[in-house]
Amino acid sequence: MELTFVGLSCVRLRGRDVEVVIDPIPPGVSSRPPRVNPDIVVRTEGEGDLSLVRPGEGRPQEVSGPGEYELRGVSVFGVAAGDTTIMRVEVDDVRVCALGRLRRQLAEHEIDALGHVDVLAVPVGGGDALEAQAAARLVNALEPAIVVPVRYAVAGLTGDYDPVDRFAKEMGLAEGWAPQPKLNLTGSLPTTEETRVIVLEPRALAGP
Repeated sequence: MELTFVGLSCVRLRGRDVEVVIDPIPPGVSSRPPRVNPDIVVRTEGEGDLSLVRPGEGRPQEVSGPGEYELRGVSVFGVAAGDTTIMRVEVDDVRVCALGRLRRQLAEHEIDALGHVDVLAVPVGGGDALEAQAAARLVNALEPAIVVPVRYAVAGLTGDYDPVDRFAKEMGLAEGWAPQPKLNLTGSLPTTEETRVIVLEPRALAGP
């Protein structure tokens, strides 16, 4: 499974037979949005609509709101957390947990409900979501194998956010780190004592 960071809270998951986009970037936010043609769209905001979950000609299937969903071999589990629905998406046995615009720490029962997390996409730029220090605290509570920071300042995207460097410092990344273009995984990751921090290049201005 290939994971790329688009911008804001948006990440793209490319499995062997399916492509999933979580929290697509709204129109007008990027002057050169990348071309994405997902089979499934998962949203951490908004109420669920079963008519959008069902297959429809010329559009992706859409999932939002709390609950359990199974479509095209992809498992989606939504946990309500205030105005946000935390989405755990499993593609090719890799569990990716997206927090959207989460503004608070999670309670113990919410952490227990999510279970094992391979990759955590956590907001780190402050503003309308968690800032770096709070994000680092949440990472320590969830203990994912890998954390990918999202929702931070990206040139060319609207929004008043801190740079990702603050989160990198909070997580103890050594000086000289560089973002990677993508993350490739070949199945569920074992639980480890130390979470790996992977900063990905935003693709929001990559164009078609």
